[in-house]
Amino acid sequence: MLHQVMKTLTGFQELDVEAKAGVFLADPEGKVLRLYTTYGEFTDEFLEKEREVPYGDCLCGRVAESGQLLMSDSCFSDTRHERRFQNMTPHGHYIIPLKSRDKLVGVLFLYTETHPTWYRFSQEVLLSIGRLIAGAIERNLNEEELMRYRQNLESIVAERTCELTGMREQLRKLNQRMEDVREEEKKRISREVHDQLGQSLTAINLDLSWLDKQDGAAEPVIHEKIQGMRDLVQDTIGLTQKIAAELRPPVLDLMGLPSALEWQARQFEQSTGVVCRVKVNRDLQLASGVSTGVFRIFQETLTNITRHAEAKNVVVTFSRNQEAWELIVKDDGRGMDPAKLSGASSLGLLGMRERALILNGSVEIESAPGCGTLVRVSFPVKSNES
Repeated sequence: MLHQVMKTLTGFQELDVEAKAGVFLADPEGKVLRLYTTYGEFTDEFLEKEREVPYGDCLCGRVAESGQLLMSDSCFSDTRHERRFQNMTPHGHYIIPLKSRDKLVGVLFLYTETHPTWYRFSQEVLLSIGRLIAGAIERNLNEEELMRYRQNLESIVAERTCELTGMREQLRKLNQRMEDVREEEKKRISREVHDQLGQSLTAINLDLSWLDKQDGAAEPVIHEKIQGMRDLVQDTIGLTQKIAAELRPPVLDLMGLPSALEWQARQFEQSTGVVCRVKVNRDLQLASGVSTGVFRIFQETLTNITRHAEAKNVVVTFSRNQEAWELIVKDDGRGMDPAKLSGASSLGLLGMRERALILNGSVEIESAPGCGTLVRVSFPVKSNES
């Protein structure tokens, strides 16, 4: 842009200038002018020595300090022309301040013949051109600065995003590790409850049976008391088995996820009276960690239906295609306000999404008041390898 301006100015016959010009950009803080670009032929000595001109030095520095237009008749007779170079030929100067709203942006210098004559509107034209150039330079500098800020901001955002991604991945792995530890602890407690406590209760029940057969137990009151204790022990055994199954259903480890889904659906149906149909392919087998994650999401889904849906029917499907596994749970209950689905107020929904993220998957919920709710859990097939 500046080259085009200088080419146009030096070709303007009324100004009577040579085909040589240049532009300094101002550094107000450093109080110096820095040579930005030139038009025409200049010696290497000139380009080297004029790279930086302090305010107040020579012609251009004086214009930077005063902010006023300057005309010089001859580089040899004008005492303000302090800088001399080898093989310098006589010439005059127009030195034009480049000001935008009273702010000095730079200085434009034009070469003339010695003792140039001003034509009628020279000063007004040159000052107007200087203001136009200054405005254009300032806009470009602002755009460049804005671009640098934007690039810097993008760099910072990218860096922070990378850090957050790394932290998120670490938290996800930690969460997965904690889930694994919890599941192992549930499995251990389940075994102890089922085996040790169950065996102890069974032994007590056998002792009560033996005691009931002794002669001293012939009294009706004693017999009735023993029978009541046996019934209580039997109920406790059943409760123990139920607690053990809820902690870690044996069917999940023995038969795999499809059978575990069917078992949990039957338990749900028996406890709630809600009809629950399950459509699964029994041949689908997943890694233990993946099976556990999907099963826990399924349990949480059924818990939400029990608490909130008021449904009469539930349909469960579990399938896979070439890219993903998919668990779908659809109920015909009262539905939910879609605005509440994306919120973090429901710990159940939040827990489901967190479990899905561990599998690199997602949980999508479609619902509307009076239209039931559909929960779709999807995760990539490769997750089964983890």
